[in-house]
Amino acid sequence: MAGGGKHTLTPKAIIHQKFGANAIYTIEEVHDSSQNACPGLAIPQKGPCLFRCHLQLPDFSVVSNVFKKKKDSEQSAAELALDKLGIRPQNDDLTVDEAWDDLVGRIKYIFSDEFLSAEHPLGAHLRAALRRDGDCCGSVPVSVIGTFDAKINSRCKIINPSVESDPFLVISYVMKAAEKLPDFIVTTPHEASLRRKNPYPSEAVEALATQVSDSLDSREVKAVYIPCNGEEVVELGAVDISANRYYLDSIAERLCLKDGNQVMISRTLGKASCGSECRLYSAVPKFKSSEVSGSSSEESSRTEKSRNARASYICGQEIHGDAVLASVGYRWKSEDLDYDDVTVKSFYRICCGMSPNGIYKISRQAVLAAQLPVSFTTKSNWRGPFPREILSMFCHQHRLADPVFTISTSPVKSLADIYRSHKKLKVSGADDDDDENLSKEKEDSPGLGNGFRCEVKVLTKSQDLVLECSPRKFYEKENDAVQNASLKALLWFSKFFDDMDVNGSDTDDEEDIKSPSTHVFTVPPNLGNGDSSMTTSVPSVVEKRVPSITNGSVVSICYSLSLEVDPEFSTDGEVSEGNDDMESEVDAEYSCDYEPSIDLIESNEEIEFEIGTKAMNPLIETAVTQMTVGEFASFNTTLFTAAEALILAVSSDTARIRYLLSKRPQLVYSIILLGVKGPSEERMEAAFFKPPLSKQRVEYAVKHIKDSSASTLADFGCGSGSLLDSLLDYPTTLQSIIGVDISPKGLARAAKMLHVKLNKEACNVNTATLYDGSILEFDSRLHDIDIGTCLEVIEHMEEDQACEFGEKVLSLFRPKLLIVSTPNFEYNTILQRSTTPETQEENKSESQLPKFRNHDHKFEWTREQFNHWATKLAERHNYSVEFSGVGGSGEVDPGFASQIAVFKRGASAVEDVAEGSMQPYKVIWEWKKDNGEKKD
Repeated sequence: MAGGGKHTLTPKAIIHQKFGANAIYTIEEVHDSSQNACPGLAIPQKGPCLFRCHLQLPDFSVVSNVFKKKKDSEQSAAELALDKLGIRPQNDDLTVDEAWDDLVGRIKYIFSDEFLSAEHPLGAHLRAALRRDGDCCGSVPVSVIGTFDAKINSRCKIINPSVESDPFLVISYVMKAAEKLPDFIVTTPHEASLRRKNPYPSEAVEALATQVSDSLDSREVKAVYIPCNGEEVVELGAVDISANRYYLDSIAERLCLKDGNQVMISRTLGKASCGSECRLYSAVPKFKSSEVSGSSSEESSRTEKSRNARASYICGQEIHGDAVLASVGYRWKSEDLDYDDVTVKSFYRICCGMSPNGIYKISRQAVLAAQLPVSFTTKSNWRGPFPREILSMFCHQHRLADPVFTISTSPVKSLADIYRSHKKLKVSGADDDDDENLSKEKEDSPGLGNGFRCEVKVLTKSQDLVLECSPRKFYEKENDAVQNASLKALLWFSKFFDDMDVNGSDTDDEEDIKSPSTHVFTVPPNLGNGDSSMTTSVPSVVEKRVPSITNGSVVSICYSLSLEVDPEFSTDGEVSEGNDDMESEVDAEYSCDYEPSIDLIESNEEIEFEIGTKAMNPLIETAVTQMTVGEFASFNTTLFTAAEALILAVSSDTARIRYLLSKRPQLVYSIILLGVKGPSEERMEAAFFKPPLSKQRVEYAVKHIKDSSASTLADFGCGSGSLLDSLLDYPTTLQSIIGVDISPKGLARAAKMLHVKLNKEACNVNTATLYDGSILEFDSRLHDIDIGTCLEVIEHMEEDQACEFGEKVLSLFRPKLLIVSTPNFEYNTILQRSTTPETQEENKSESQLPKFRNHDHKFEWTREQFNHWATKLAERHNYSVEFSGVGGSGEVDPGFASQIAVFKRGASAVEDVAEGSMQPYKVIWEWKKDNGEKKD
């Protein structure tokens, strides 16, 4: 017998044992801004949501500290209450022998007078058992005790951790423990049931008789019948239930078993709308239908030997014989029987939700259309639950431990060193090998600052390794590393469920994935959960049309998927053997009035997805990339058998759909493209430049700061303060830095970043100030500064406003040096090519002009337009101007990716501005070095 195991009674569990329903927990949400606090910030700050618990006991109450998780606050409150009561919780580290003793004691308590009236689902079963007829009166199925009592389960896990995957062990252990109570419990081994030896007090039984609810009349509850023979269809059935009959006896009757004592109950597979739990019911392994009088020996032999692959798959345990999926049972604090109808659609949705791909499909409410994306690009582009959430759901679904994430960081080279190393590679790399090395370095180099890498492990609850995923790639953001590692694990699991022969060493990710154990998963049956595209050829919306939507774009579509049957199609001689009666009934119902029509099976008024990540059925994605906004497209594809399970998972009328599927229908796609948001500027640039253009712009500004020995700098349109923050990484002569922006949210982020860095690191900066204001307004406090910067800002204004800014900054602010950068419109074609498949590059029509890099850009200038604007502006205000840029080369077309103009003020005198005049900007945050304190 397996040994070892620990069980600790939590403070909350001890409180529950002593006070039960008299212990009332109330959770309070606390928004603590201290974690994100930035002293002196004149913007209301809202920190992360924390939780505080108020625990009310009969004689006193306690309040916990704040915690990130609700359950932690509850445990803390319970711990405080125990301390006040003078109770010291002891670690209940039971040995196997102690677990056996505890198991025996628990069984005795379950059959005590006290427990009979308990507000516990198992108590409701005990009371229902007393209303059973004949020899079954008072007899409780052992599977009920093992399923509905958590303490029984926990003690069995100490005895043998394998009960997690083999619940029949619980039945055998409960029976063995009950045999140690011969004076109190009567065991019936051949029927796996227990009953109390001495009758309950008559007054208790009579009192229970008066509590029987008359609200439940005899009725049929829809349930799904799952034959063990995989060739037979899963069909809708019914279970007769009433207040006067134990519902497990009704289910046993449907399974051709003698009574409910022979019924095995699975773990919860979900909840119905009324709250009742959906479970799978089958025969306890020792009790097959052969024990029922009148059943044929042929059926008995088949049931005894056959494994029910479909039932085993959805419940994660071995099921032999037929099974019933039903939603009926007792809940806490309720004497009434809860029930709800379960349909064939419910069964197929459960099957679909067993894989990561299915979880994603269901969460997006697009079972046929959506697919688990193959890449996580940005948080803003991802739709649906994030990979980390899906991985946690998947682990919970398969009774695995929560995934374990390990984050590591890597020290990186200086930006200049990385840039020089790339430059050397470009100069010396004349062959393909050098190109590959460069590509590899771009992928693995984290760039400026720390790079994050994440390892994720998936373990069983007994801590056996199921999967270890260790991606080699570094990411600039920790969350990106976590999400990508989670997604890589999910994709491996998805491939595993599609192909049970997947082995980590045979995949492209052999260095990233280790999977020593996959036996924890039940082998999926042939349900047809494969690719929902169901065709090998992808139709074009218009022949030879060039795809016009690039990878990285987020599109919004309205779609519908329907089944269409050719009215002239005949199934002569093709009716499935064994289904003659059912087929003829369906034909009679539907064929008599059959007209050429389309049956809608799935639709969505609006759904978004990112192009290039395979987040949508490839047929839909390919069609969408060839469309324009507002265009409608429709096409048909051949329906493969592999799609049938997915179609049944979204169809309410199973009989109708099965009839249509037997007629070899086509799947009709109808799509309207509602909107398009192009790939983010950051992503396009990151795909083409290493280091990113934003980093190159910082280095460019630093060079001019050093050359000019400037002491004051104002960043016009500072946003979240990325430039100001980055400048502090370099030794400069700057003593005062200023940021101006109209976004309170961006300014708050900037203040928090600068607050941390200025107080942590030694630098020359003595003051830092952030202003809330428009750069189109003049503020005298920024007059005659040494350097002004305006990097990638003017394109976010209207074009006339950009011209107005130029006039204001050079005529009124009058900086000694002004650096302005803006995207080079001519370079967009190259950047967009970096996010466009090669197949989309050929035969582009001249009318297909490159788009702006960001959907928020109001305009983008060519080199000629930018040069004209800057030259005329400089001439009017006695400035000289020089043109340069970063990304690419200014000597060859199409020039730099980011074009830069550096304005230098002439030698003419600058008029003084009266102090205190024209100060529309509001000080949002200010830092001074002398005392490290900030003020409004």
